[in-house]
Amino acid sequence: MDDLPDIIKDWIGRPMIIVDHVVTVEQGLWTNFCVAIEDGNLLYWDYTASRDQTDSVIAPPAMLPSWAVEHDWVPGRDRPARRTLELHFMVKDTLGLRNGIVTEVELELHAPLRAGESVRAEQILRSVGPERETRLGTGRNWEIDVQYRKPDGSLAGIQRLHFLAYGKVAA
Repeated sequence: MDDLPDIIKDWIGRPMIIVDHVVTVEQGLWTNFCVAIEDGNLLYWDYTASRDQTDSVIAPPAMLPSWAVEHDWVPGRDRPARRTLELHFMVKDTLGLRNGIVTEVELELHAPLRAGESVRAEQILRSVGPERETRLGTGRNWEIDVQYRKPDGSLAGIQRLHFLAYGKVAA
């Protein structure tokens, strides 16, 4: 870690990008998702069938990250939309790496979301590996957690992403 810029060292372990209440969780949106993938799980469709297990229908857990993606345009916003996983781009650009790919994604679920709720997403840099030679050029690996929280602060889930960036930009 000695070869990391101090600014990146300062980012490790703390929320760097916070995306709060982009869209309200809405059954019509998750119904479209379920139709597209032909998911007939009654927990997402039927209040009566789901009441015994979850008190009411729930949003499909796989949609958790989608509730915190900023729209390209919002009336009255005076800044551009953040790129999805903005922290990844900040790390890549600061390290002078041209290309980046996601190598692994894991979604750890804690509590279901229901219609009317929203989420707060906090992007946290967990680690940055040493510079190394890859078949794609000089690069590094890093890990980012995105913690998704309900309005009361409780954890809805954690998305863990592993990246490889490569193609050192000439100084």
